[in-house]
Amino acid sequence: MKKKLSVLFFIASLVFTLTTILAVEGIGGISALQRLAVESSRRATLGDLEIKAYEGALEDAKQDADFQMIPGTKIDMYNSKIKKEVAPFEAEANLEYAKRNKEKTLDSLKFDVYKAALGKVLGEKKLDLESKKLEILNEKYEMSKARLKEGKITENDLKDVEYSLNIKKADQDKAKRDLEILGLELKKLLNMDFDAEDVLVEDSLELTEWTDIDIEKAIGQASENNIEVFKKTMQLQAQKKTMDIAQAYYNEGNFSYDDNRAGLEMAEIELEDEKARLEVSIRNKYNDLLTGKDNLELSAKWSEIQKNKFEAGKARYDKGLLGRENVLDLKEQYLDAQYQRFAAIYDFNILKAELDILCK
Repeated sequence: MKKKLSVLFFIASLVFTLTTILAVEGIGGISALQRLAVESSRRATLGDLEIKAYEGALEDAKQDADFQMIPGTKIDMYNSKIKKEVAPFEAEANLEYAKRNKEKTLDSLKFDVYKAALGKVLGEKKLDLESKKLEILNEKYEMSKARLKEGKITENDLKDVEYSLNIKKADQDKAKRDLEILGLELKKLLNMDFDAEDVLVEDSLELTEWTDIDIEKAIGQASENNIEVFKKTMQLQAQKKTMDIAQAYYNEGNFSYDDNRAGLEMAEIELEDEKARLEVSIRNKYNDLLTGKDNLELSAKWSEIQKNKFEAGKARYDKGLLGRENVLDLKEQYLDAQYQRFAAIYDFNILKAELDILCK
């Protein structure tokens, strides 16, 4: 038995800042970027061409239904009925599917732009993290060189610090390359030249209040609107019409009758399978979102803990109660916690957007 699941998405007690503001050559806002992607995309053009093709197919089916030879044999009457009642229905269903598929394709493009933009925001955060951690290691390296002169450490100790410094430089270089790739992906979605001016991304993100999600209701609405469920539903209806015609001319044991009966049963199974697949996808994504919410709350608390430890460490350092290297260690831990907070926000936002698409 299905259990009704609902969750109250929290009113964040911990305030996050995560509002994305994007600008591309004077075009700002993520919705503007999505419009730009849609307007410059070949997907919309291909969708329009497909719609025109199915419009032509529908007109042909209607003409074939209106102008037919007078049937003679039973098979002629059967085929005539199919052309008159089933073929136009199928053509109309195909046209409607093409229209809905165009909208789905454009929604998918908008999501891709959203994900790529947020990915670039996170990539910038990653580069900033690695750059700041490199600054910390540089300072530690200078401190180690001074200690070597004082005879407090050995050459091997200094080489260990140098090795860590080189590793961190490599991490920074990787973050730069990753950010460049993310920028190219966004340009690709916007149909921009790769050598065009970089897509500027600034962020100040915030999570606010969320409302209840009745998962059973969401699944029901999704099943009504999902284009693949629609396609399977129309195929089932067409098969039922065909079966009704077959029953009017043939009996059980006849190939046409039995073949259509098998086709009807298969269409029923495929429709139920598609509904089940959609439901499983929604429930899995919903559970992923709940996990993302937990990670979001935990990362915020952990970031706050590391912030307090770092500030306490600075205060002790100012009083001469803690060494500089210890303060730098605390700062690095706080920077890591900050980045993990942004990563958790990114994951949550993407999961929420994916669930919205499934339930649309």
